[in-house]
Amino acid sequence: MSRVVATKQVLLYDYPTSICCQMTRLTLAEKGVPYKRRTVDIMVKAEQFEPWYTALNPRAVVPTLAIGDEIITDTLRIVPRIDAEFDGPALTPPTAEGAAAMEATMRDIMGLHYGVLLYSHRLDGSGKSQMVIDRGRFLREQRAKHPERAEALDRRIAGNERLQKALADPAEVERHVGEARALVTRLDQALAEFPFVSGGSYTLADTFATAALARFRMHGYDTWWQNGINPHVAAYYRRMQERSSWAEAGVVDRADERDI
Repeated sequence: MSRVVATKQVLLYDYPTSICCQMTRLTLAEKGVPYKRRTVDIMVKAEQFEPWYTALNPRAVVPTLAIGDEIITDTLRIVPRIDAEFDGPALTPPTAEGAAAMEATMRDIMGLHYGVLLYSHRLDGSGKSQMVIDRGRFLREQRAKHPERAEALDRRIAGNERLQKALADPAEVERHVGEARALVTRLDQALAEFPFVSGGSYTLADTFATAALARFRMHGYDTWWQNGINPHVAAYYRRMQERSSWAEAGVVDRADERDI
């Protein structure tokens, strides 16, 4: 049943290697939704803090999805809207129990600290990451130059400071890494029973799981499903790579840290 007028333009504001953008692009690909993309340079140009973008997304994060004149933000809101509004295979289980299990998996994946996962392998002898320090300096410089962007920049500066504090605490690093590793184990247990992470069919949880596993691999954590460890995840990841949506969405599992 068609729910969106076919003439409405769908525009995705995104960044190629953003994990949330990859989740969104996987959803669009699996639904077969035609859309246009506008890259928001969140690294070198810091376009996410520019007034034209914060007018769309006050939190200054990607992705942002425009369906006609409607603007939708927050990945946990964007992907269900895509599934509900467009023709294509249903990506939400038909039962309340199945939908709840799918949403719980999605929340678990979104709740991980991907910054700690990225930089925990790239610390100097004092437990610091020069990349994170440089990013904090850059954000403060932007704050000084653009006081009109203070609200968004202050949130990001505070997040950078929390990340630096977490990276300096080995126990905190291990806690976050352990949460991600435990998630992979839970996925393996689910996949021992079903072909997909929340049951017998591909759902929105699989767009999240695919992007998360790709990010883990990018950070060198694919040892969590190698050499007989979590074999169901290993087989699942290969199957996800073989789906047409992997290439269509531009899923990235290898990149330089400056591109993430």
